Amino acid sequence: MKQQDVFQSFCRLMSAHLLLVVLSISGTKYVQANDSATGATENPGVVAFTQGRYQEAEDYFSQQLANPVQKNDSLIYLSRIAVDTGKIEIAVEHIEAALTQEPNTAEEIVLSGDIYCNQAQQSSMFSALGLAKKCIAQYEAAVNQFPENTHALVSAMRFYFEAPGFAGGSSKKGDELLARLDKLSPEDANIYRVFLLEKEGKSDAAMALADKLSQQQFQSARNQYELARFYRDKKQLAHAMPLYESLRNKPTTLENKWYVNDSLLQLGEILLAEKQHIRRSIELMEEYKQKNNNPHDQHYFWSSWSLAQAYKANGNNDKYAQLVKQIQAEDYKKNPEFTKRFEAGIKAH
Repeated sequence: MKQQDVFQSFCRLMSAHLLLVVLSISGTKYVQANDSATGATENPGVVAFTQGRYQEAEDYFSQQLANPVQKNDSLIYLSRIAVDTGKIEIAVEHIEAALTQEPNTAEEIVLSGDIYCNQAQQSSMFSALGLAKKCIAQYEAAVNQFPENTHALVSAMRFYFEAPGFAGGSSKKGDELLARLDKLSPEDANIYRVFLLEKEGKSDAAMALADKLSQQQFQSARNQYELARFYRDKKQLAHAMPLYESLRNKPTTLENKWYVNDSLLQLGEILLAEKQHIRRSIELMEEYKQKNNNPHDQHYFWSSWSLAQAYKANGNNDKYAQLVKQIQAEDYKKNPEFTKRFEAGIKAH
């Protein structure tokens, strides 16, 4: 394989990794201290951020920079806002400013690694390799300073397993961190092991482990969501649905809100794919849109298109046309995969 092809493969892998990591980031020290539906949500900037009102959140946290007590948390939130809105250079500026204010938390060090990995996606090959090394250096720093922090362990472990060797990947180091994760959080370790086994071509072993895990109570909404996604990708919809159904009924917190809400979309799309209970599919996706209609969310356009198709399947052509026009009026072409599927879908209909 040509080096350029290898690097492009690395970019795709790291993009998928970054997506999972960014979604699982539970926030700054402020959020970590208040992992519930109350407390942290009293902060208007946090509320605006979690609801996707990024300009409002940015304005709030920018004003807090003058407050020494709030400056560090504000810089972290501003960096996360910049990542979510595609302003990666600004994200780098904010997170590097936050890191100068010691002591640093594990979360902000890991976030800096996420941001460098993200920046690598948008850089030339030469620059990207340097940024990838900065990315893993931050993950390693988080692991070394906070050896019992599972978030840091998972981030570093994924990098080692998913990045090619010339960019810092190392299956040996990945195995070492996986063994450490086994002791700290067997659930996190086993969820990742399901995907690792599948990647290694051991589909039967992956499915057997998934079936075992599905019978257990989950400590992490992200892990439950990931296992449901595994089943869905394997077309085992009867196994995926109970996990999504259970997840959607969980009380929301700042940490699990995205996964809880997105389970509504996943259930709606499964019912649509099975061409059964289309009205229920529409109800679930409409509920999802009410709870998460953030144009920067990765499923924003996908959910609108799925909902349009559900209305079409239910015989409501006017609503289908309305949703299609709504998508076409927005900047959907920033997502090449969605653009391809959406435009092909329109022609097919």
